[in-house]
Amino acid sequence: MVVSRRTLLASASALALPGLLWGQEPAATKPVEPAEGKSFNEFTPQSERAVRKGEEFLMKTMHRDGGCGVDVGQPQDIGCSAMVGLALMAQGNTPVEGNRSREVQRIVSYILRATEVMPNDDITSQTGTQLQNKIGRHAHSFFAALFLAEVIGEGWDTEPVRDGLKKIIAAIVGTQTPDGHWGNQSWAPTLGTVMGWVALRASHYAGMKVGSSPDITAKHLVQQMSTSLNQNQGSWMHTLYKNATGIRVLYALGMENEPVAKKAFQDVAGLVTKDNTAFSQAGGEEYLAFHLITETMLQKGGNDWATWYPTVRDKIISVQNADGSWTGHHCITSRTFCTAAAILVLTAPNRYLPISQA
Repeated sequence: MVVSRRTLLASASALALPGLLWGQEPAATKPVEPAEGKSFNEFTPQSERAVRKGEEFLMKTMHRDGGCGVDVGQPQDIGCSAMVGLALMAQGNTPVEGNRSREVQRIVSYILRATEVMPNDDITSQTGTQLQNKIGRHAHSFFAALFLAEVIGEGWDTEPVRDGLKKIIAAIVGTQTPDGHWGNQSWAPTLGTVMGWVALRASHYAGMKVGSSPDITAKHLVQQMSTSLNQNQGSWMHTLYKNATGIRVLYALGMENEPVAKKAFQDVAGLVTKDNTAFSQAGGEEYLAFHLITETMLQKGGNDWATWYPTVRDKIISVQNADGSWTGHHCITSRTFCTAAAILVLTAPNRYLPISQA
């Protein structure tokens, strides 16, 4: 009998390790209770239609081998493929159930084949991709590890999947610096560090051994945030994704009431409510930032969730293309990546992915 982690997270505390990484996580099964006077419909006919159109577009990017290109007709891209898999799973599809279960299986197979031929230090020998240029050289490893960890959490806990994830984890841990990050060569190294942390953390919850690497990364991130998070960061783009990563990590560490965390959320909330710039000019890194903050607000519930989500949901819908896609307007321009990230935001209230509950 296949049992998904969706039904087991009530006992997830038994897996939790003491220390900085896990902090004071909220109970996995705690219901989201909007604050009094802030009740709202998480899904609307418009959001459901937007997700359907987005999914139809993503299916056009898929190759026969299960890999997805950065756009329709483009060569396969591991990171984009993993994001498409996550977007499908966020709608209730798993490798064993759902209307798109076959597509999820195909993406799993594609990524596992990549792990069979991967070099020791990364899931791909390719360099210079959009994700690598913005997030860091190991971006594809981060997204692939996160996807496989979620696959295990959704019930497909097979030896090939664990073996593949184990190889990716070894590459991620093996390339981590003593300070806990993965280099500063990309345009947004902090975003890369956070995605490495998210991938290792998800892998731990999937029952994989990740050592103390996430703790080292968390310490590095907290140090970086304490010294630079709320400083003058220049453009709205830097403000958005740097504060987004800060919010995600600080909340997971039980530090959401710290002044630096509160100010980060205030700055981001002010940015998204001010006008439509953060959406009409967003690149893939901003869509990823929206996803990271939305997952955090989903777990917090209450007034923060009721304040954040309707605004972000409706503004993301407002910039969807007629063909169902979302376009990145700088840096990560991949319609596949942006569309998958947008769907992750619009389907977050499903609370289907283990990442939404841990």
